[in-house]
Amino acid sequence: MSDPVVFWYEQKELKDPIAIIGFPSIGLVGSIMTSFMARELKLPVVAGITFPDVQQYTLIQEGNAYPPIRIHAGAVPKARRKKKAKPAEGEETETPAEEVVKPAPKKRVKARDLIIISSELAPKPEQTYEFTQTLLNIVKEMGATQIIFLDGIPRMEQNTTVIGAYSNQEMRDLLKEAEVNTMDDGLIRGMSGVGIFQGKMDGTNTICLISPAHPQIPDPRAASELVEPLQRIVPRLHLDPEPLVLEAEEIESRIRAQAQQQMVNQNLYG
Repeated sequence: MSDPVVFWYEQKELKDPIAIIGFPSIGLVGSIMTSFMARELKLPVVAGITFPDVQQYTLIQEGNAYPPIRIHAGAVPKARRKKKAKPAEGEETETPAEEVVKPAPKKRVKARDLIIISSELAPKPEQTYEFTQTLLNIVKEMGATQIIFLDGIPRMEQNTTVIGAYSNQEMRDLLKEAEVNTMDDGLIRGMSGVGIFQGKMDGTNTICLISPAHPQIPDPRAASELVEPLQRIVPRLHLDPEPLVLEAEEIESRIRAQAQQQMVNQNLYG
C-alpha cells in the first residue's frame, strides 16, 4: 500500500487522550457515531489523511474541504447544568429539614482529551492491515494510550445489546465496569479486528464496542446504542442520543413509505 499523505491543520497539546476510531461497516455504525460525536462535541479537525491508491473525494464541512479521513481532537466539553425552574407563587422553596438528604460525594474523575477519526472510506481487504497500522501509529504519536474502535454486526431479531472486545485484562475489566457484555469467543473482521490483535501484541489498551445493526441500510439507531457505554468509559463525556434516534425514525419512515408504494404498484400492475 502507498504511504499516507497527512495534512496537519493544527497542532494541539492533548491531555492523556483517548482515540475513538469509526469506519464504514455493518449499518455504517462507526462512521455515523464518530461523525455525530465530533459534531456534537464541536471538536475541530486537526488533520486529514488520504492514500494515493484509495478512492479519492473531498468532504465539505462549513465551507472547508477535507480529505477522506478526518482527525478531530480536543477536550471533552463540560456538561451544561440545567437551570432550576422558578417556583410558582406560593410554592414552598425549601425542603423540610427531616426530608433533606445529602447526596453522596461524587468520585473525582480525571479529565482526558479525545481524538476522533472518522471516514466514509473503507479500505480494501488487502489494504486493511497497513491502513489500520498507519492510523494506530498516528494516534499513538498524538499521545493516545487507549484506543476504542466502534463497529457493527448484523442484528439478529430485535437484539440491540452492545458487546465489547478487548486487548488485555485491564480493558476487559474496564468493559465489565462499564456494564458492557464482553466477547470471549467470536470473530471480528476488518480494522477493528486488526486493532484488537495488534493491541494485544504491542501492549496498547484497546477495546471495540460492537452494536447490532441493520445489515443493508445506515442504522443511526444502532449507533445511538453506543452512547451509554461510551459515557461510562470516557471520563466526563455527555451526549444526547436523541438526534440519532430521530434520524433513524426518518429513515424507517421512508422505508415504510417505499414498501407501501411498492405494494400499491404491485396491486395496480401485478
